[in-house]
Amino acid sequence: MIYKENVFRERKSTEKKSKILIAVILNLFIVVLQIIFGLYSNSVSLITDAVHNFQDVLSLIVALVAVYAISRKPSFEMTYGFLKAEAMASFVNNLVLLFTLIFISYEAVVRFINPEEVKSFYVIVFGFLAFVINLFSALILKTHHHHDHDDHHHEDINIKAAYLHLLSDALLSLAVVVGGVFMYLFSIYWIDPVLSLIFVGYIIKEVFKGLKESYSILMEAVPKNIDLESLIQDIEKNFPHIVEIHDIHVWRLSSSDTYLTAHIVLDDLAYFEELLEDLEVYLKNKGINHITIQPETFNKKCEVLH
Repeated sequence: MIYKENVFRERKSTEKKSKILIAVILNLFIVVLQIIFGLYSNSVSLITDAVHNFQDVLSLIVALVAVYAISRKPSFEMTYGFLKAEAMASFVNNLVLLFTLIFISYEAVVRFINPEEVKSFYVIVFGFLAFVINLFSALILKTHHHHDHDDHHHEDINIKAAYLHLLSDALLSLAVVVGGVFMYLFSIYWIDPVLSLIFVGYIIKEVFKGLKESYSILMEAVPKNIDLESLIQDIEKNFPHIVEIHDIHVWRLSSSDTYLTAHIVLDDLAYFEELLEDLEVYLKNKGINHITIQPETFNKKCEVLH
């Protein structure tokens, strides 16, 4: 018997990598500037915006990891390749962001109780610079067109998420500019910590969403878009030769690599080849793209049910 190594198709993703790298470099540049001048100008809202920009950098890095990971060939040691690298990177990044946001929230509350003077000119300048860079980075990723192949679609999902992050951050940076203008004209310095707390509320919602999704992938939970009980009922209804389903598992290894394994009991094994072809098409339409089926009969089926 010859073992055929698991092989993924080659991905031509050089253009995607270049676009993501440009966006990462631009956003890291503005993050460093915002932190430096946020500390210098005594603006907690500018620092919070820097943290949100850094979240965008992390989402871009996750997208980049996904592009690299799905192009790595599986081996005898890593039979799934490196598909889970995307979820692992996302979980760690969001966890770090969560603790950072807790610290920033504390600082913002202290600043609100005891307002301090803010050098609002720098808030306006670097808030606007962040707005321009985020908008430009979003446009770079927006020019990436959708492909029909599943592997390209996998990458597109992550790039689209990064694009939406950048677009939302551009709006927050614009809010920083507006707040800076009010501080500059009217010396209303409590606006700075209030903006910071508003931003924290928005960002922390996205962080929890990212943590929940990546944790679900790492724990190999059933994807939230699949109702397993309904799926089993639909299969039994649409495929009458299947009289029983057991040992069924559905999980994800990445944002769009969904796996299913199941044991199916047939009334006649002679129908299996035709049934398998139809079942694969049916499950693929449900978003399940990696399928392993074990056919059985009532006379011969596994004794241990999971």
